[in-house]
Amino acid sequence: MPAMQPMQVMQLWQQQGWIRALDFQFAKFIADNAPHDSQWVALLAGLASHQLGRGHPCLDLSLMLADSDSYLQLPPEFASAESMQLCPRPQQLLAGVSATELQQALVSAEATRAAEHAPLAWVANERLYLRRFWRYEQHIKADLAQRMARQPKRDSANVQRVLQNLFGDKFSWQKLACAMALRSGFSIITGGPGTGKTYTVVRLLATLYQLHKGQQPLQVKLAAPTGKAAARMTESIGNELTTMVKFDSRLGDLDATAVTLHRLLGSQPNSRFFKRNASNPLLADVVIVDEASMIDVEMMAALLDALPEHTTLILLGDKDQLASVGAGAILGQLCRDAELGNYQPELVDWLQAATGQALPRQVHADPQSLLASAHYHQHTVMLRESRRFNAEQGIGKLADEINHQRSDWLGHWLQQQRDGQLAAPQFANIRYLNPAQWQHTSVRQLVQQGMHDYLQLLTPPTTADAAALDAWAGALLEQFSQFQVLTAVNHGDWGMHHLNQTIKQWLHPNQQDSTWYHGRPIMVTRNDYNIDLRNGDIGIAVQVSENAPIRVVFLDQQQGIRWLLPSRLSHYETVYAMTVHKSQGSEFAHTVVVLPEHDTPVLTKELLYTGVTRARQQLTLICAKPEVILRTVKKRVDRIGGLIAEGGEQH
Repeated sequence: MPAMQPMQVMQLWQQQGWIRALDFQFAKFIADNAPHDSQWVALLAGLASHQLGRGHPCLDLSLMLADSDSYLQLPPEFASAESMQLCPRPQQLLAGVSATELQQALVSAEATRAAEHAPLAWVANERLYLRRFWRYEQHIKADLAQRMARQPKRDSANVQRVLQNLFGDKFSWQKLACAMALRSGFSIITGGPGTGKTYTVVRLLATLYQLHKGQQPLQVKLAAPTGKAAARMTESIGNELTTMVKFDSRLGDLDATAVTLHRLLGSQPNSRFFKRNASNPLLADVVIVDEASMIDVEMMAALLDALPEHTTLILLGDKDQLASVGAGAILGQLCRDAELGNYQPELVDWLQAATGQALPRQVHADPQSLLASAHYHQHTVMLRESRRFNAEQGIGKLADEINHQRSDWLGHWLQQQRDGQLAAPQFANIRYLNPAQWQHTSVRQLVQQGMHDYLQLLTPPTTADAAALDAWAGALLEQFSQFQVLTAVNHGDWGMHHLNQTIKQWLHPNQQDSTWYHGRPIMVTRNDYNIDLRNGDIGIAVQVSENAPIRVVFLDQQQGIRWLLPSRLSHYETVYAMTVHKSQGSEFAHTVVVLPEHDTPVLTKELLYTGVTRARQQLTLICAKPEVILRTVKKRVDRIGGLIAEGGEQH
């Protein structure tokens, strides 16, 4: 293959679908506007854009040079044989190029200097950012540092009295999390499913109300990244809050309705900016955000920009779940190694005084520890004990093995399932199927059985009474949420689109030519502010009588059941099956997790862990080849960013 210049290679990658057109055009912009030949700088700029599209806020030069093919994931998944012959791989292109050569090119290029209008930022001689995302990270780090430094004056004896009244004398991680959240203007409560995050937050609210002595009521805002997550937060906190009014009657006046972050900040159509910002901040004393693993760097920067200095921010979430769809992994980076505690002596003393309990030795700081994330640990509590799952049984055991990347037990269990051995009672709620094709009889029976009650409930009531129809629609939506197929990929025989098409054929064989039909479930795929629907909202198409038009019913926590004509919907897809990414913030009684038959870059332990922990009662894992599952568990997502990195100089 003749030698090619970097920009020629990038153009070929773009033509063959290895990178986006956006990536190539950005590289071309850098090349065209540099005052001298800067093809290597342009290449790195295009790759930084490519990494951004994959969720990484920056391009790490050292990692790229160490293993560029793997790090950049080029060639991409399912690259054609023709493109593999035409396109040089990154490892070939970068062969013989030294880190020093690339660093010097970046530093010397006019396009990467620190001028306010420069499109790139070169940081600590290792990370290349699109400048906007570098600014987001710098803003997040500076704002969180200010909030962590602000320590409200709390009398530890008074705090101990309130916490003891709420939790009793026994040690609990929940009590510890409440104490931690009182100590500064920023804290994180992380933990897996069922570890009591909602339980903790409601008692934290009760504690804050007990300690609040101001004349004005405490202004509390609850939010989550998606409509689904906000609805779950509203329901769970609302249910738990009723038991707390006895501790402080003012809690009865608290608006426990959670909203999406977009609604909290006031989205502006066709703009990335929000109505709430530093010039028009939120009126809030406390902001609590659930499912924080789904927040990307741009949204986090916007949220912090809108919070006054005095506002306390509390993030909730599972640090081990999938990172956000957008760039960054805010919670994952801030909570890295949170299980170690790493609490400094002065923090240990304060927490012990505030809780009246000795802290376990496991959370005391290791004098030898040099963890970059240790300063965030001083504001983080990881909840350890799940009330939903037993780590030695069923779903809990499977999730724990996946999360800790252990394969011995998992391999043994998969083999037992393949051999048809009867599962022990403690593992009766997890099942593995390895059909050669999705259309296998065992899969069809599984889906038809799981959807049986939903199909039975599709018959509408004979009355035209609006209240009865609303009740039926609400029951239908609730029943649909009991069983859900999740898949790792969108395309291919095991992808979301094919699974949806096949399930429709199984459940509605007479509706093959109909776009809209009675019983079709859909998911909104883009925020639509004109009709007040959010990305992730689930609706069901229904026809209440033979002559009635088809309408789509949605459940809104504030408005109740909404009935919309399909013509009003603009971005949606059928959702008998959804991707694991789309399932975040949801739970289903019976969850079916489907993996493709071949290993792909998207298969990681975070994806599998997230899918498995969507199940409340029953989990079925489907994959044609068990070795794909075992390889998936060995891989993990490690999004590169500078939130906990040392060194902030940039050129």
